Amino acid sequence: MKPRVIRPVAKYLSLAALAGIGLAVLLALPYRIYAVHTGSMAPTFPLRSAVVVREGVYRIGQPISFRIHGETVTHRLVRDNLDGTLTTKGDANKTVDTWRLPRANVIGGVVLAPRDVGFLLVFLRNPEGFIAVLLGIFCIMQIMAAPTSKVENLTPSVP
Repeated sequence: MKPRVIRPVAKYLSLAALAGIGLAVLLALPYRIYAVHTGSMAPTFPLRSAVVVREGVYRIGQPISFRIHGETVTHRLVRDNLDGTLTTKGDANKTVDTWRLPRANVIGGVVLAPRDVGFLLVFLRNPEGFIAVLLGIFCIMQIMAAPTSKVENLTPSVP
């Protein structure tokens, strides 16, 4: 292979390896990230936000993420019941949630909630969105790797 071909290939493989290592590190940490799909926690977490959840760590008064009825929900933990269940409430809701939440369903407490990042998460989890981002990165890398030529000074010289 020619050196001109090997360098870009090596560059792409290096970037892919770094991305893989970064993903492995993120998956090993005790944090998970979820998109906010409803306004039940507004204005604390507006629609299209993301929540970063520390697994297994939470306290009363803190927003928590949990699984209920096959969905992941983020609401505030308001009470620890005598029967071992938990009571939650969305900040925008007037009443507490009707379900009794088993402790085993709790993922963890929210530690960070960046606005508008949830929209990006949903976009990237969609195969078309993920491919669109990869193609965009590939195009930018191709443009940056394109050879540049020096443009000579084309202004006429004055005698």
